[in-house]
Amino acid sequence: MPRHKTLVDIGQRVMKRLQLLKLEVEEDFIVYVIHLLARDSRRGLLKTDLNKPTACALNSFVDMVVDTYVSPTDCTMINAKMAWVMKKGLTIDLQYVKNQYEEKFHQELELLIKDILQYPETCSKIQLDQLFAKMQVFIVACYHLGSPKNHVLLKLTAQALNSVIGRSDLQNYVLKKKYHRLEYLQRLAATVGGIVIYNNDGPDGDRDNVRSVVNDLEMAQKNTETAFAASMEKANGVRNICQALLEELVTIDSMAETISYKVPLEHMDRLNQFSLTYCMLHRCLTTLNSNYQTTAYLIEVELKRYNCVVAKINETLSMRTAIESELIFPHFVYIAQVWGNLNNFLHHIVELNKLREQLEALVVDDLVTMTKNTIAELQALNKRIKTPKVVTFDERMNAVKGLKTDGNFCNLAKADIKEFCGLFMTMTNGLLMPAKVIRKLCSNMDITFGFRDPQFARFAELRFEHFIVAFRSAVFNSANLALLFKLDDELIRQELQDLIIEPPKQMDSGNQTEMVVTNDLSPSNWINVTWNVWDYHRETIKLANMRNHQTHDSQTKISYGTRNAQNQTYNTREHM
Repeated sequence: MPRHKTLVDIGQRVMKRLQLLKLEVEEDFIVYVIHLLARDSRRGLLKTDLNKPTACALNSFVDMVVDTYVSPTDCTMINAKMAWVMKKGLTIDLQYVKNQYEEKFHQELELLIKDILQYPETCSKIQLDQLFAKMQVFIVACYHLGSPKNHVLLKLTAQALNSVIGRSDLQNYVLKKKYHRLEYLQRLAATVGGIVIYNNDGPDGDRDNVRSVVNDLEMAQKNTETAFAASMEKANGVRNICQALLEELVTIDSMAETISYKVPLEHMDRLNQFSLTYCMLHRCLTTLNSNYQTTAYLIEVELKRYNCVVAKINETLSMRTAIESELIFPHFVYIAQVWGNLNNFLHHIVELNKLREQLEALVVDDLVTMTKNTIAELQALNKRIKTPKVVTFDERMNAVKGLKTDGNFCNLAKADIKEFCGLFMTMTNGLLMPAKVIRKLCSNMDITFGFRDPQFARFAELRFEHFIVAFRSAVFNSANLALLFKLDDELIRQELQDLIIEPPKQMDSGNQTEMVVTNDLSPSNWINVTWNVWDYHRETIKLANMRNHQTHDSQTKISYGTRNAQNQTYNTREHM
């Protein structure tokens, strides 16, 4: 396709320009950005330009992509980078973080485990002492009890290990087969780790030398909640200021179905860019915070289990002086498992904070200053212009109706568009205004639209066909709105689906066609012949001759040409 070929050429030119600037750029991201910006109604390229590109248009577009990528204050590129962080941020998933950390952890412990399992059956006293010391390090590292170099922690671990396994048991351990020794080592580490965790639980625990994941989680949760609240409050404050001014600059008469404004809409779009960026930041932070709240709930449940098993151990130890290991050791193993789960939750909180910091770093502080300056400029311009421009709803919708797009109405079902007024967005070609009324205008699709007031909703309902065409053009031809409503992947997928070449449903066989059978009476061809008793006799004789001539060497069905006889037979008679 000429369009796709042009986009590939643009991507290669942009990559070369960025490499000359000595910037480390992800090529997939550049391709992603180019596909989005090419369809943008303000800064993109029309399809006619891509099918028959001119050198001037392509050069201007390449320059624009490079300049926006380098600029830290270009709102569209910031939005694309934030969307890319959320797409590539696999650590937002708790299970992914757990698998990654455990895999990395096992790789680091693999050398130590091999070292422990290498001891021979005839170990000397010195070798047993070395084995005992390595087991201590393994237990400390396996359950993140603290630094394996801390001699106080190792001493506490040695005391717990001595209460579980003695010298004779250690000698018996090396007499086991290696796969039995590994299983026993893991079970032993869980038991001893649980004992160390239990001994340091409560006010008398050694907080200086033994790590407490419960306290770490409490501090991490407090800091994370504070950071998310501050970032979301800042983003929400800036976008509210922008949207409030846009609502002030545009006067809407719902009864007369007209809008009037002094400041041109293109000037208002400069402020709307900042509003879009902070809306995008707020939505990304909301997604991260939602995942954090899920993890916080799991932490709460796991802490209840932790407290429950500690209380169970306390109850068991208070009733007896001598307790059988089969009765108490499973509790220590369980507390060690809960401890490991809490560590995984802590890792997830750390990764979520890393993603939050990446998003915050993209939205630089200069954007706030630029937003305030733009607000002052628009307010001054609004005072200078005396006569407002008055247009009807239909006139404004017709202005964007002519924009072509390959995005269809059904894609909107996947987008969260109810937060903003759909009619205002359509009439102003993408300006955001908060919605106060929520309506479903189409009974066939589960799509919820937002509107400024009931009169807006009523107009869109009565003029639905006209409204949805204009709304679709406004949303799908704006890179910022596609990113905000998470329609970017769907639009790019639709654009590339025409390049998929379907495999042929039938393929020619490369084998030699077998001999033509004049009167094949197989079931597949039975209906295509005229049957009589002499045909039956001839077919029987032919099969008998073939049976007599068969061999047991390399003269197989392949060389005889009957491998695909069921679909290589030719009929000699035609029937009406």
